[in-house]
Amino acid sequence: MRKALLFAPMLMLLLTACGGGAEKDAAAALQQEYAAVAEATLEADVTCHYEGEERTYTLLCAYTPERSTVTVLAPDDLSGISATLEGEELTLSYDDISLDAGSYSAAAVSPVAALPKLMAAAAGGYLTEQSEETVGERPCLRLAFDLSEEEETLYTTWFDRETLLPLQSEISVDGAVVFEVAWSRFEITAAEQPADGGEEADAGTRAETAEETEATAES
Repeated sequence: MRKALLFAPMLMLLLTACGGGAEKDAAAALQQEYAAVAEATLEADVTCHYEGEERTYTLLCAYTPERSTVTVLAPDDLSGISATLEGEELTLSYDDISLDAGSYSAAAVSPVAALPKLMAAAAGGYLTEQSEETVGERPCLRLAFDLSEEEETLYTTWFDRETLLPLQSEISVDGAVVFEVAWSRFEITAAEQPADGGEEADAGTRAETAEETEATAES
């Protein structure tokens, strides 16, 4: 089974990190790697927790740090709706249809903002919590971040320690989980030159999906 080469300079650090100081170094270095992502294709199931009900959307995101376009793949009645997130401005492109984010305004105006916000938090958020946990038998580094403009919102992601890929995430507001995210695709299409002068990642570098990571664990 092939292994992801994405974030290769970080693999040894994450695999050998132990103790509080090393964990902090691993978290900081992981953020540096995510901050270098210039373009990526992301896909995930986003479950939204509203008062008295839940809704799940499958979202495809063409991500850049400045501007991201998100397309709804499921459910069928909303398939094809797309939205653009640029800074704090979210614009839906489908007439008379919107994705209601319930009564929560701090986490995101709409579920379509979840993936770009999680990427922004991983790349430049303030680290508030960190631990080691297991997701589907995969050792993970659990990191929680907040963003300066959203003091009551916490962005938490479980990163696979071997591949550095996100397996699952949560977005919480005032301690309540608003969005749960199950990642299924994470593909880097462009990356900035690393600060240490290392080689720039080739466009089209393909990371393992969450499903491939789980298959590796089972083989």
